Amino acid sequence: MDDQTVDKIFAGSLGTLPPVSSKIVRIFTSSTFTDTSMERNTLMATVYPKLKEYCREKHGLEFQVVDMRWGVRDEATDDHMTTELCMKEIENCQRLSMGPNFVVFLGQKYGYRPIPTYILASELAQFREVLLTMGQEVILLDTWYKKDSNAVPPICILQPISSILVNFNNKRVPKLQQEDQAKWWDTLDRMQKLLRKAATTLYSQGQLDFDSMHNYLMSVTEREVINGLLKVRNTKNHVLAYVRYINNINLQNLRRAGLFIDIANRALDAEAVRLLANLRDERLPAKIEPSNLMRYTVEWIGRDGLGNDTHDEYLQNFISHFYRNIARLVDRAMRKEDSSPQGQIVTEILQHLHACNNSVKVFYGRENDLEKVRRYILGPSIQPLTLFGAGGCGKTSLLAKSASLIVTWLSEFLENGHGGSNPPPDTRRRGSNINGQGEGQANRKGGDTDRSESGKGDSQNDIGTTWKEEVVSCTDSGRTSPLQGTTPGTQSRRSSRTSATLSRQESEDLASSNSSRRQSSSGVFSPVSTVTDGQSSHRGSIALSTPIQEHIDPEPASPSVNKINKPIKPVLIMRYLGTTPDSSAITPMLISLCQQISYNYMVPFDAIPDDLVPLTAYFKQLLALATREQPLLVFLDSVDQIGGAQDANKMAWLPTRLPPHCKIVVSCVYEPENPEISKDCQTLRRMIDDEENFIHVLALGEELASQVIRHWMRNSHRDLTNYQWRVVSNAIARCSLPIFVKLVFAEICRWKSYSRAQETHLASNVMDSIMMLFERIEIQHGRILVFHALAYITASKSGLSETELEDLLSLDDRVLDDVYQYHMPPVRRIPPLLWTRIRNDLPNYLSEREADGVSVLNWYHRQFKEAAKERYFKNQNLANYFHSSIAEYFMGTWGGGNPKPFKYTEIQRMRFNLAEKEGEADRKVPLQPLVFVGKDGKVSRYNLRKFGELPYHLVRARRLDDLFHNVLFHYQWLHAKLSSCPLQAVLSDFEDTCNNLEDREISRELMLVADALRLGGAILTQYPDLLASQLIGRLLPEAGANLNVRRLLEQCDKEGINHCALMPTAHCLHTPGGPLKYSLEGHQFAVFGVCLTSDARFVVSVSNKFLIWDLSTSDLTRAVNPGIEGVFQGLILSPDDRFAAAWTNNSQTILLNLLTSEQIVINNPLQEDETVGGACLLDTHCVLYGQSQWVLLTMQGVAVEIHRERCKDTQFQLLAMDFESHGNYHVIFWTGDLDDKRLVMQTVNDGHRTSPLELHSAMVMNRKRDILYACADLNSSSVSVFKLNVGDQPTGNNRKGRNCDVPAGLEPGQREWTKGNVLDGDDFLLQLSLSETENHVLGTTALGFCIWNAADFEKQTANAKRIDLKLPTGVRNISVSLLQSNSIILSKNDEFAVAGVRKNLYVWKIPSGQLVKVLDAHFGRILAIVPYTVGPWNSVITSSIDRSVKVWNLNNVFEQVHVIDRHELQIDSISLCQTTGVAVTVTRGCVGVWHILTGKLMDKLAYNALGAIVTHALITKDGRHILAAESGSIIIWEWPNRRAFFKVEQPSIKQIMLMDEDTRFLTASRLGPPNEGKAVVVVRDCPNGVALYEVEVPVRTFRPAIITNDGLMLVMLGHEKNRDYIYVFQSQTGVLMHKFIPRYQGAKKDQAGQLIPVPGKATQVALMDQDKGVVFDVRTKKHIRTIRRWSGQVTKDGRLGLYAPSRGGLELIELRSSSTVSQLISRSAEGVFTNVTSFNATDQYVLYYHSGHKTLRVFRVLDGQMLANYRLAAELTAIETTTDGRCVVIGTLDGCLSVLAIADPTVPGSFQFLASLPSRTRQTRIPSAISGESSDRHDGQDANKRARKNEKEGGSHITLKAAATVAASWAKATQTNKTGTVQSVTSKACVLS
Repeated sequence: MDDQTVDKIFAGSLGTLPPVSSKIVRIFTSSTFTDTSMERNTLMATVYPKLKEYCREKHGLEFQVVDMRWGVRDEATDDHMTTELCMKEIENCQRLSMGPNFVVFLGQKYGYRPIPTYILASELAQFREVLLTMGQEVILLDTWYKKDSNAVPPICILQPISSILVNFNNKRVPKLQQEDQAKWWDTLDRMQKLLRKAATTLYSQGQLDFDSMHNYLMSVTEREVINGLLKVRNTKNHVLAYVRYINNINLQNLRRAGLFIDIANRALDAEAVRLLANLRDERLPAKIEPSNLMRYTVEWIGRDGLGNDTHDEYLQNFISHFYRNIARLVDRAMRKEDSSPQGQIVTEILQHLHACNNSVKVFYGRENDLEKVRRYILGPSIQPLTLFGAGGCGKTSLLAKSASLIVTWLSEFLENGHGGSNPPPDTRRRGSNINGQGEGQANRKGGDTDRSESGKGDSQNDIGTTWKEEVVSCTDSGRTSPLQGTTPGTQSRRSSRTSATLSRQESEDLASSNSSRRQSSSGVFSPVSTVTDGQSSHRGSIALSTPIQEHIDPEPASPSVNKINKPIKPVLIMRYLGTTPDSSAITPMLISLCQQISYNYMVPFDAIPDDLVPLTAYFKQLLALATREQPLLVFLDSVDQIGGAQDANKMAWLPTRLPPHCKIVVSCVYEPENPEISKDCQTLRRMIDDEENFIHVLALGEELASQVIRHWMRNSHRDLTNYQWRVVSNAIARCSLPIFVKLVFAEICRWKSYSRAQETHLASNVMDSIMMLFERIEIQHGRILVFHALAYITASKSGLSETELEDLLSLDDRVLDDVYQYHMPPVRRIPPLLWTRIRNDLPNYLSEREADGVSVLNWYHRQFKEAAKERYFKNQNLANYFHSSIAEYFMGTWGGGNPKPFKYTEIQRMRFNLAEKEGEADRKVPLQPLVFVGKDGKVSRYNLRKFGELPYHLVRARRLDDLFHNVLFHYQWLHAKLSSCPLQAVLSDFEDTCNNLEDREISRELMLVADALRLGGAILTQYPDLLASQLIGRLLPEAGANLNVRRLLEQCDKEGINHCALMPTAHCLHTPGGPLKYSLEGHQFAVFGVCLTSDARFVVSVSNKFLIWDLSTSDLTRAVNPGIEGVFQGLILSPDDRFAAAWTNNSQTILLNLLTSEQIVINNPLQEDETVGGACLLDTHCVLYGQSQWVLLTMQGVAVEIHRERCKDTQFQLLAMDFESHGNYHVIFWTGDLDDKRLVMQTVNDGHRTSPLELHSAMVMNRKRDILYACADLNSSSVSVFKLNVGDQPTGNNRKGRNCDVPAGLEPGQREWTKGNVLDGDDFLLQLSLSETENHVLGTTALGFCIWNAADFEKQTANAKRIDLKLPTGVRNISVSLLQSNSIILSKNDEFAVAGVRKNLYVWKIPSGQLVKVLDAHFGRILAIVPYTVGPWNSVITSSIDRSVKVWNLNNVFEQVHVIDRHELQIDSISLCQTTGVAVTVTRGCVGVWHILTGKLMDKLAYNALGAIVTHALITKDGRHILAAESGSIIIWEWPNRRAFFKVEQPSIKQIMLMDEDTRFLTASRLGPPNEGKAVVVVRDCPNGVALYEVEVPVRTFRPAIITNDGLMLVMLGHEKNRDYIYVFQSQTGVLMHKFIPRYQGAKKDQAGQLIPVPGKATQVALMDQDKGVVFDVRTKKHIRTIRRWSGQVTKDGRLGLYAPSRGGLELIELRSSSTVSQLISRSAEGVFTNVTSFNATDQYVLYYHSGHKTLRVFRVLDGQMLANYRLAAELTAIETTTDGRCVVIGTLDGCLSVLAIADPTVPGSFQFLASLPSRTRQTRIPSAISGESSDRHDGQDANKRARKNEKEGGSHITLKAAATVAASWAKATQTNKTGTVQSVTSKACVLS
């Protein structure tokens, strides 16, 4: 496709269009009926299934074969339609097929030569005349041909055989059937001779041309070859021919020979031989590409001549060549296919343009409606136009016709100057209203209607206001793409004003449009999330005292046509929504529209967002690219058919205000009697306020309907008799909907002039017409066949491809028993001809569209689907049958050669003498794998059709076992679908199942898995291979009580290790079902700001970067890192959600475009060294304020003006501001001293300032900014209410209640705050806020919270009821700054109050004020809490210093919480004792003792309970002693007795190391100032702690001491005389042996790193120095060698090392030669981050942690294969591996200890090891021994009762006996045999007593 054609397609040109690139390989096979049956049957049985698999797996194509000869029954010849159908199928194959489309098999038989079905009446009259002249009888022709005068010109039609020979198809009486069949073939032979004789005679006389004469001589095969090959321009890429010659045909057996040659009168048919030779040997080779023509010569063998046994070699060569040739042509076609995003959108656009052209072809009439559309297109309206009406009323055709007339309308407009003459008055009526009142009630308001908006009026020049500029030469000054922001130049184009300074009234109007605003995070003005319905107009502006300069387009004095500079080239965008996958959901549809617009206006595709909210805004922004020369016109049909919206208003994406030169026309259904169908139209009615922009498309009316039918009949060269026309008139008098008219037309086209009256009747409505159509097709083609074929299409979720439909019919034995009740087919499949005939009788009622990458058939109109459901799905059992059959097909139950059993019919058993009642047959249907794997073993593509259809049908077939085992609880399914589809597509399967289930227990089990996927959504979206570890880590506690969950987790253990070999050994992630809904991860620093978008779907958060999540799926939709220094202080969003602003502590502000991710860094614009204290955002401007001034900036960061704000008391400075517009804002002042609570507030309105309000401590305003709640009395904690009054506003119009007195003497427009009622408080307030509904005032005090009912402020009494919410003892609220403290919010329906204090969420019951729940929410202080109570949600969103954002479901607040043990602080180090199965962790506050296998924290050890500072801890190999460094002391603990029996002071401990098989230990301290000092090393006896010796080494920087491999020397690195020295001591006595300077090439001062003992070398150590290691012999003090590119990690045999530079990459190196053994991670691929790299304890695996990605990767040393890429929930702070190398123990920043098993799938016993773990056996329960770690610890009496119950059951603490048993189990489980594999462990060994 050339560039010019692509440009035209993108521009929406409806001219000559190339065909649509389909996803089908569809070949028509042409041959004679009998001579190639062996080859065709072999292809059907062996080759076609392989080609189906090849096309599907390699290219994702559907392979279809149209063999009109295979399986043909006598019924097929009855109506003589086979030849016509063949020609149509050839045309379809040429239109649809990718690559090959026609294959011909020719032999020595010319084939069947039928007589024409249709003959011109005039031509047949000539034939009769010439035959009579020759003395021939013509009675046969008169009998079998009837004249149809309804055809224009009249034709004679060959009558169906059974209409004359009634027993021709009577299989129940074989004798009568044989007689009639014999009569027919005899009659046919006689008619052939008559017609051929007449044709040749007339040709010889010159009265008939050759082609007309040859039409009576040629065979069906030649006709097919002519249409499929000889007329084709390009045979190289599309056509194959196979010619076979048989030598020595035995003519003695004429019956058998007649199958391969043409016999006439018991001899060769000379005429047929001549015709065949001409076709086969002359015309065919001359046309076809030689490489596509294959010739074979075979011998006649035996009696039968040809057979599979005798000609096996020929058949194998034939089918092999056929397979290769078809595959070659398919591959060639796919290489030419443009699979780029541009190529895909071209295909999408073409489908809709072709659909538009098809609709236009049948359009007629509706001039009035077209005129209304024309007036809209050329008129001034700035809103979309909506065509609405009942289903089938013609909206689609009207839309298409309007689109096709765009170029004509614009051309005529230009030719007429500036709009032409004024249209007639009767065509200028306003549009019909939504209730169906049409043209008769138009112009109801007449001239009284307000038409001021956009300059509307009835003057002559109204129409064309928008397009008037097209015909003049104008200077487009300063146009800037809206994608680059609003510039002064573009602002002028968004307004028709000629002045930049707005009037006061205009300023007020614009200010009111910005009433929905976002303020700074100070919480003063908007303490709760403001969620509003509806849309922002995106047209807000600001009235500036200093105007922004605008460039105005000059208006020409006198427009002239002669001044045209450029022709108009409109961009037409046409979409028939719901007809293709990319037009069936909002997101892909908008992406498609954005791509088409971007191409035409030269904007890169990369800027198009993927998620809905920014995508919607981006689409609206792209519309502004339309220009005078290139206007943009968008036509969207059936907007009500679009899906994919989460909220109730799925029309929110449609812009309600359009920029200049842009028009949008949409259509939607409206049926007053059906409110559900009409709701989208009603929504549009509310969105678009101009009634003129609605056109009610009504029924055609009898007169127009009659005209339309007559027009269509003329175009079809048809007519009717007078009686038949009366029948039509009666029908359309009852119903004149276009869809009904179309059905009538299709029916009457079948009527002949000789049709009987009872055959010419019509229904009276659409549904009855469709039913009548179905009934006729059932009668004609067999009820069972039609019933099942149409039922399958109707039952499908998104349609069926023709291959799928044929496969389903071939698996349906009810159909096959009916089709083959008198036959025994060679292959038990449905003959393709049968479906082809049915589809041919459903013209245009089945539409082709694309679904899941496949072209499928589905009903083109909703009413057809409804009629089919009504007809075929009344019986629920039948509905289940069809859904079940489709489900079995997509499960692949009978695919891949698996024969399906069937029962022979009684007729078959009698006719064919069958003894068996049952048989089985391969139906030649494909397997349905989840993934298709290429030759290289890698996944080539996924089975999207299976993912889309199978769950849908299993649910509706009520096959829950199959659904659970094969889909919802099937690991491979979940992994494959998650890898190829969005997370929401996976979750929708669970939601659909729950919606169709009534069993609550099963639903709960389903939602456990679904919620687990949601919780892990942020990780799984990026790392789908972590599915198994995510499910195991979250669902292990639920496995015992839920069988399906347990089975799923078993699959995860067994099969998940192939995707990620790191598997959690125990529960380690949040379990669903509790209050936590999502945990949104991704920030690397504390999350300082959180905001909800206005539609409450997305949450925007900021740390050092911006992250945006979709709250419906938990998907991370956007991440933007501005790369600035400093800490963000707050976050705000603009009212239209287009921009976000965040400011830092160093006065930098980031202005982020949420649509394009473009960012602007605004350095401090304030003067006099003031710092930025906060920001306010409007739609078009940003305000930054400091301590005494504020700056107004554009969205490009350009300062427009600076203002100063001064308080009358000069010691006060700015604290916060709230902007409504330039002239309307509020200012709060404070003294700058946090201890001084005084506040002063002023309100500015159009330059008028209110009197200062003197307040203190806390205040809050409502959203309308006319009510203020504040502390007014400095000596009181009471709360007062203030009302903002306007001078000219009557008192009666005040806000109801609040008891605020209006001050007298206010001037008009002047505003003043007046004080109202006062409510007492119990304690001084730190913060005030309002509930989301503004029904409650919420206060924060030091000891808790208080709640007032806002209505109480209306009362006169001050003793209104207040709800006090107390925090537990010892917990307090603090004030981080004035007006800011811990926030409290109310749940939906005000049932609960929720506050975030420290790291916990506190939940109180309202109105009792009882503390009912405390949730351990974060492991760091909660920074923000936001309510999320929109629609069905009853949630709260929190952000924390722990870098996470979490969503909590308050409906589940009392659900069971499965506790994950953790420390309060991060884990700094880990020490393991595999003998007892214990891990010892170090946090700053204590030593933790953990059970490794269960992940339970068994104990916390701290010598000083308060104020302990722990830095180091080790556990001995026998697990009996723990050595710890705490607060400057060495402490030895006896475990498990928890007794500290040794303590000695040693300050500044830097190292503890066990020596000599744990009989001694070393402690090292660094003493002295930073740059000089000494390291003191003390070696003590273990466990008694007696000091054995002490050594000192001068150091600058401490580096750990090491022991050489022979255990005899203690080696340290010191610094003396400004040089690095290596000190060597005797390890037993501490005697200094010697010291030396490490000299080596490239040595630099102070660059020496740590020391490493070299494995296998008794006295050698390596000194690490900048990516290299220098090896010294410390005995001889010699430099041995330098190992370059080494990071210090080494295997125990000293052979291999690792090189992991910080800039990225990982190599496994051979240390001796420094050569790379394998490149594990490519260089510079990871960015500059911290990495942790090591071998596991057995040196089998390499571990690599990357801090940027938070991923731990595991590589197999043997082959370098990556086994796992595990994403951690929090940042890694410590890591160790068990001594057997089986497990990795990880400590993280959140204080959690996680144990991951390395389950290498290539190592025997990996799965058995996982299965033997205590968490899998479900018989071991080791609860936490640390009650303080439970998240339920503050739950009051309920928590205590549960604790007592657990204690009684022996489950509250781990006993010593239990610990010993577990330790023994651990030791046994980790014993290794000589080969290093783990021995099998029984479950019993892991059970605690």
